[in-house]
Amino acid sequence: MNSWKINLGLILLLVCTSLTTVHAQKGSLMLYGSLTYKDNNNTGSSFGANPIGVGYFFNDHVVAGMNFAFDQEKNAAGNLTDSKHEIGPFYSDSWNIGDHFAIIAQADAHYVWGNTLMNTPGSYSYNGYLGRIYPIVAVLLGHGWALKAKFCELSYENTTGNDANKTSNRTFVAGINGSTFGLGVSKNISLKKSK
Repeated sequence: MNSWKINLGLILLLVCTSLTTVHAQKGSLMLYGSLTYKDNNNTGSSFGANPIGVGYFFNDHVVAGMNFAFDQEKNAAGNLTDSKHEIGPFYSDSWNIGDHFAIIAQADAHYVWGNTLMNTPGSYSYNGYLGRIYPIVAVLLGHGWALKAKFCELSYENTTGNDANKTSNRTFVAGINGSTFGLGVSKNISLKKSK
């Protein structure tokens, strides 16, 4: 039920921001994000945002800001089994290809925390860090809207659990796989008052 409240809030935010019809420019804000839902053939489901962020345009192509991502997995009974969160700054630079396309390079530096094996005797919490760089292809839709596709990444994640074994997980990703592909939308909002 909480996920529906989050979805409704994001939809309302996007509707409100669509009233502004401007393009990327120095001093603008960019709101962006993607939501995911997966039904695992009656064995459970997962819901997340990967990521949701807000950035500030320092010029027509450089954006920096903060983003947040989460993923929650539930079993067939609807009980939460795993929960992961990450938050941190991002920096991106873009290059236009004609009037309707852009290539974007983005870097994220995130603090990571979560819980795994929830509602079992082996449950534990963990935290750590994640560094990630990746390219994005953007289709500029007009009026400040863009459809964005991430298709690969180079990342390193290091987490340590609070369990008795201090379970340590290190994940290095370089290239293309299902977890490195994603689609999202963004909306640019001018902070300058129109005359």
